[in-house]
Amino acid sequence: FFAFEGFRVITNTAEDMDDPGKLMLKSMMVAIILVMVLYVAVTFAVFGNLPLPEIIKAQDYALAEAAKPAFGHIGFTIMAVAALISTASSINANLYAVTNVTYQMAKNGELPKVYKRNVWHSSEGLIVSTVILIAFVLFFDLTEIAAIGSISILFIHALVHIGHLFKIKDTKASKFLIVLAIVTIAVAIVLALNYTSKHIPDVGYFIAGGFVLAFIIEIVLRLMTHRVITKQTNTSLIENIENEIKNFIGEK
Repeated sequence: FFAFEGFRVITNTAEDMDDPGKLMLKSMMVAIILVMVLYVAVTFAVFGNLPLPEIIKAQDYALAEAAKPAFGHIGFTIMAVAALISTASSINANLYAVTNVTYQMAKNGELPKVYKRNVWHSSEGLIVSTVILIAFVLFFDLTEIAAIGSISILFIHALVHIGHLFKIKDTKASKFLIVLAIVTIAVAIVLALNYTSKHIPDVGYFIAGGFVLAFIIEIVLRLMTHRVITKQTNTSLIENIENEIKNFIGEK
């Protein structure tokens, strides 16, 4: 699941497409099929060159290790460099997505105005996000960041699909596929939490804390800026909570 969930980033290129209605689905399907073929080919290559014990031993760099028997140390180095380039490409793709999403959210009044300022033809929000990410990388274990990030993305996917159910009359999407996606993601979340908790016992607390912190920051920003999110679904629950907070602050 985690090998393919990154393809969601393609949807963030919609505003740069001439005809996203036709091109979006085609681009996603072509990309997924190509990568599926590549993954299977790489798997055969690795298992064809290395016995299982060595693959397990070199699990973090198995692909580079698999190049050794045929190409020696040079092959190992080439594959290691290719892995770094691939990682950089993935980071750039995600930063591109962050730029588009945060910029649009800022224009809609859902984020501070700083996120829609431009610096050197790029969103200032991208710089803010990058600085925060660098701080995480410097002060937290990379394995924990990857695990927490992946599971958090699953939760966000689930919320997006649940929100889609409220707008299904507008999108005319398949209700069966949306519900199937929600159920599948829920199963993936349970499996991921079960596996990750064996290595990071507090992973559940980290994720829950992150969502609580995000919710608090959202309320504070809206109280400070008086900016209103455009209503797309029933937001009465959030409005009631905000009114209670305002009344509480007023009483104090």
